[in-house]
Amino acid sequence: MAAVSVCVVGAGVCGLSTALLLAESKSIPYKVTIIADQFSPKTTSNAAAAVVAPFILGPETPIQLQRRWIKQTMDWLGSLYKTTDATTIGVILQHLYFCYDKMQQDSYWKDWLLSYRKLTPKEKEMAFADDSIIDGWCCSTFTLDTDKYMHWLTNKLKNLNCRFIQKKLRDLSEVSSYDIVVNCSGIGANRLVPDPSVVPVRGQAIRVKAPWVQHCCIYINEKAISYILPRATTVLLGGTAQAGNWSKSIDPNDSKRIFEDCCKIIPSLKNAETVEEIVDLRPSRPSVRLEIETRRTGHKDMKIVHNYGHGGSGISLHWGCALDSFKLVEKLAEDIRVSCKL
Repeated sequence: MAAVSVCVVGAGVCGLSTALLLAESKSIPYKVTIIADQFSPKTTSNAAAAVVAPFILGPETPIQLQRRWIKQTMDWLGSLYKTTDATTIGVILQHLYFCYDKMQQDSYWKDWLLSYRKLTPKEKEMAFADDSIIDGWCCSTFTLDTDKYMHWLTNKLKNLNCRFIQKKLRDLSEVSSYDIVVNCSGIGANRLVPDPSVVPVRGQAIRVKAPWVQHCCIYINEKAISYILPRATTVLLGGTAQAGNWSKSIDPNDSKRIFEDCCKIIPSLKNAETVEEIVDLRPSRPSVRLEIETRRTGHKDMKIVHNYGHGGSGISLHWGCALDSFKLVEKLAEDIRVSCKL
């Protein structure tokens, strides 16, 4: 059988991971092309906080799917973490503090992570200078140095002879010549599908040099979300969660608030050198969309697998969603193979 031509629209973590599964398929041969208007390091995935835990995820996404997708992603990252290439790939196992200004019930996803326990009074007293922190928990989970991980995925795909085309699509019909299209367009789905239920949740962050900061902290209060996330060479300070804001320009007021709030938690960050400021748009939707659509385009039935609407949980769900997308593509490809025999 000739290779099935597949176009993956979008080069974020969901697009690249789905493309990798297709390119490595042992059952049906695929000729994979990735088309996107931006590639790493200029994707939303590169700007992500990249903590494996649900965050700004559509409330209508079924709990059982969240659980399975996160478990599959954790298993995948765990397998990479145990290799000699973990540092190159960018997989990090970290202890993470979730902090709040009010008493909290246990999170519904606490059992999905590697470990979870309540923040002790001693930890609250010794680890954080911000007296407004009242409650929290400590968990162990995977995080990603997204620049490294995206670079690794890209190189694997290039070594598997996948094509990369930089192009801003205006409509999915532009790629109707492919046998199957996998739509991982993120925020672009608002316009490309079009799907007006996809709305931006704007995130802004600062990368600083602060090698003395070794633990992760996410502080959620009534006014803002603050996070301090060590990477291999920098520390990521955030953030914002501005629903409906399409601006990709750096807002100096946001930068000032982010830096001041993070310094309240760890005052020594005042001595950190700023490396860069980043902003991008999380693709929020009431629920992740992962399904097949058949769309009539001209004289052809266009076969589309949609995989978008992950909000701030793209990293957390990416491998699980890629596995499901791969299965849907396999189903469509098998139908193509059967029709070719008729």
